[in-house]
Amino acid sequence: MKILQQSGDPTAMYTGPEFTIQFANNAILAIWGKDESVIGHRFENALPEMKGQPFADLLKQVWESKEIYEANEMPATLDIHGEPITSYFNFTFKPILNKEGDIYCILHTAKDVTELIRTRDAVLEKERKEEEIKKELRASNEGLRSNNQELYTLNKEYTVTNEKLGASNKIIQDLNLQIKKENNELLSGNRKFQDDITNLGDLNKNLASRNQELKDLNDTITQLNNKLSESDISFTNLIDQAPVAIMLLKGDDFVITMINDAMLALIEKDYSVIGKSLFEVLPELKGQPAAEMLIKTYRMGTPNSDHSNPVILNRDGQFEERYFTFNYTPFIEDGKVTGVIDMAVEVTTQVMAIQERESIIIEKSVLEETLRKSEQRLQGILETMAEGVGVIDATGQLVYANPMAQQILGLSESKIKERTYDDPKWQNLRLDGTLLPSEEHPMSIMMSTQKPVYDHEVGVKAPERDIMYISINAAPLFDDEGNLTGGIGTFMDVTTRRMITQGKEDFISIASHELKTPVTALKASLQLLQRSHDRLPPESRAKLLDQSIKSLDKLSGLINSLLDTSRIEQGQLKLDKRPFTISELFDDCCSNFSQITDQEIIFEGDIYEQVMADNQQIGQVMINFISNAIKYAPESKQVIITAKKISDHEIKISVRDQGPGIPKEKLEHLFKRYYRTNYHGQKFTGLGLGLFISGDIIKEHGGRIGVESEEGKGSEFWFTLPI
Repeated sequence: MKILQQSGDPTAMYTGPEFTIQFANNAILAIWGKDESVIGHRFENALPEMKGQPFADLLKQVWESKEIYEANEMPATLDIHGEPITSYFNFTFKPILNKEGDIYCILHTAKDVTELIRTRDAVLEKERKEEEIKKELRASNEGLRSNNQELYTLNKEYTVTNEKLGASNKIIQDLNLQIKKENNELLSGNRKFQDDITNLGDLNKNLASRNQELKDLNDTITQLNNKLSESDISFTNLIDQAPVAIMLLKGDDFVITMINDAMLALIEKDYSVIGKSLFEVLPELKGQPAAEMLIKTYRMGTPNSDHSNPVILNRDGQFEERYFTFNYTPFIEDGKVTGVIDMAVEVTTQVMAIQERESIIIEKSVLEETLRKSEQRLQGILETMAEGVGVIDATGQLVYANPMAQQILGLSESKIKERTYDDPKWQNLRLDGTLLPSEEHPMSIMMSTQKPVYDHEVGVKAPERDIMYISINAAPLFDDEGNLTGGIGTFMDVTTRRMITQGKEDFISIASHELKTPVTALKASLQLLQRSHDRLPPESRAKLLDQSIKSLDKLSGLINSLLDTSRIEQGQLKLDKRPFTISELFDDCCSNFSQITDQEIIFEGDIYEQVMADNQQIGQVMINFISNAIKYAPESKQVIITAKKISDHEIKISVRDQGPGIPKEKLEHLFKRYYRTNYHGQKFTGLGLGLFISGDIIKEHGGRIGVESEEGKGSEFWFTLPI
């Protein structure tokens, strides 16, 4: 009884037809919520809450039939600390017979499987959710195949005229093929995985049942080991009747003292092994974990068990790896450990099934991850493309727009999907500014001809927005029968390109006019001098020479501006930096302005601060600022030039007038190349390059440049230089 009392497995023993509790270990008392006072009482009196539950009738059935009763996952409601609690148990009522075949007692072994059932229910719920996810995944795969077919058609139609788009389409085509293959593999893997899960569920149930049998019998043997001294039940009969493999090993050499048929079948030996050392019979066990656990149990006197432990056995001269669930219990005689009871169940089939399931799960996870990454790559390509991508159906309705398309059009995807490509809410224009008929739209041309259209530029005028220009490539989409289902268009904002082209055209016109004026004046003066030199008085000849020199100066200035612009574009603007004070800059470049204007030019501020810069080029910037103030604000009585140290490392120089100011919408364009404006209805000469060149000079010096202006309150142009 000491072994049964020491066992951690719940065990009780009932005697007589009234089922008196003859023995109950601590483990089963804890389940009942009782103490040792119930020992010696009838089952129904000790556990009154069992009334109405089937357990008393089952005990009576076992006593009368002398047949073992086993049940799995049976609910039992027990009074625990005054509170009825329902738990689930695997239990066995086993009749113990004496030599005459009469029933001596009923051995009750049990195991609380409440947590196992809850865990299993959770697993079933998880599997149910996984099945729902699989259904959704299959639906997503079908949609993805359709999208892949459309994108594949698009890829075939793309032209090399757009190298970047062509490369992107090649990537999409490869991904489509890969995703289709992976989808097929994933669907096949899912079907196999479902079959394997069903088979594995059956194997797991068998394994759980075998493990439970092993534990129950281990409890039985442990309990009866001490009972032998108080009863005449044969320990040998108990081992022989056990349905699982059991043997008793005694002494330091682990001599096989008792062994049943199940154990002999497991190790493929016969009864001749009795009396021999275990390690003599199975020498291959030496050093294996199962053997180390056996030795530890004997030496420490504590039970040990292990589930699914690998063991290498010699089967017909071949070493094979098998898996077993072991339970080692110390065998105690006169209070001393003299041996070990070894119980084992082979679970090789179940372990191999579990390993196969885990392999399938890993393979499925890899496939799912590959599919997810493929989808991410495809989505990433569309979302990071520098071109807008839009897809229309057969009616012209937009059904997809990537982020760049949304950015170019200034609409969210939901708003875009409410439109057609020729929506009348926006005006589509030809490049000459006239309205673009719907049939001339590149998407209409593509749909009507069912052929691709490349690099077709149109203007788009949205309400309360400036005209923008876009370049469109369009390709038709067909179904498997060759029917037109819609089209896909890629487009980019070419407004800047169009404005630069227009600016160049305007500049050529302006430059021709500006260069023609001084050349014409110079030519006229020289012709007059040539024809009438001897007849003209000296003062007239001097005046004509002065006019010629001014025309040459103006012509030289225009040519220098063009040369500076060319150097800037080619990155050849060179600086000759040296130290000088702000006052020196004013003296060198601004002293002559008093001779050409009546406006008062005032210098103020930190004019004695020293900078390291190219004096000539900074002087060019100053002259441009002051010239503009005189030209565009002739009514301003003063032009104020201020130098202000704004930090230990930077000084700000500004030119402020009291003129009419500049409209807010024009400020952002002032430093652009070729920009000229009719200033309050007036037109001025020049190429529109002065502020553009000034901006680049200041940036080359590591400074900043800008303008602040308010209509009616004048303007202030400024730049900064490092001190």
